[in-house]
Amino acid sequence: MKSQATSSLISTLSLLLVVVLWASINPQKSIARGLANHQSLSYSVEQVKVGSATEYRFKLDNRHFGTLIDHEGTYAFRPHPGCDINGWGSTWYGQPFLPNSKLKHTNIESTIADSKGIHVNASGMVSRGTSDTYGTWSSVIDFVYNPVGQVINGTGLYTITLPGPLTDATGDLNLHKIASNYLDDVPLLSGGTGDTGDMREAVVRRDPGSIWFAWIPPNQPSHFPTDKTAFLSIDVIGEFNNVDTKAMGYEPIAPAFKPSLKVDLTLQQSEAVITFGGIYNLAESQCFYCDNVGITPLISKTNSSTEFRFDVLVESVALETCAYLPLTMKP
Repeated sequence: MKSQATSSLISTLSLLLVVVLWASINPQKSIARGLANHQSLSYSVEQVKVGSATEYRFKLDNRHFGTLIDHEGTYAFRPHPGCDINGWGSTWYGQPFLPNSKLKHTNIESTIADSKGIHVNASGMVSRGTSDTYGTWSSVIDFVYNPVGQVINGTGLYTITLPGPLTDATGDLNLHKIASNYLDDVPLLSGGTGDTGDMREAVVRRDPGSIWFAWIPPNQPSHFPTDKTAFLSIDVIGEFNNVDTKAMGYEPIAPAFKPSLKVDLTLQQSEAVITFGGIYNLAESQCFYCDNVGITPLISKTNSSTEFRFDVLVESVALETCAYLPLTMKP
């Protein structure tokens, strides 16, 4: 009996080794096989209080693929489509605000998970200054996760209503914000110095089929082209962040694969009113823990409209590839 048990154990371990090696060589086939054996994938939302913030952690089975953070009134979505445990990069603040405002006044009304995804219903006030407001907004966005391609997609409707036209006193209307980190000329774990961080560049389109321009923050620290469009796509390309923080006099941090973050806005009125805005804080160009990049598509204060309705698409793709074998495995 002991010999038979030993033989059975050896056979099981050998089979497991073959599966692991085959998965590392053929990750996509391995993923497909794993999904075929787990047809009933289950979405869920785990609500967690972290200090003064409430986190809504989006999960497919036990894969934590993104978090929506309400920190004193923010709508801050942080995607995590990949397997790297440190693969949290850029953040999308899906709420409108006027210049130099503290982002507040969001109400996450519901986060409902079912077999088709996670459905987020939110509303709030347009932030103005430190505590004032100027109008209202609402959004309904459905989030889904594809574990094979390691892609998050969110699609929905985003509406903003102002009490009156924009003026010199209000300034431009910022439609949302993508916050990220770009490190310029820092020591790298691979040796020497170079650029790294959470993003490589922002690819901007005003036509889905062609690139308008690619924005590299240190090359144009303040970039506000005057061209207007009814469709604006901003794709913040992810990066392998391998900054050597020890060489900078800090505790060492592990290198990490940072995912992309793309946000598309399509104005339903089909008026060319959206413009691109990008700011890079040169004073923080080597601050590895700072959100030194802010991308804020906007509507100029010269526009007289008071209501805007957008189709919105949010997408995040992992930079790395990995097998998704047991669905219960956490990233």
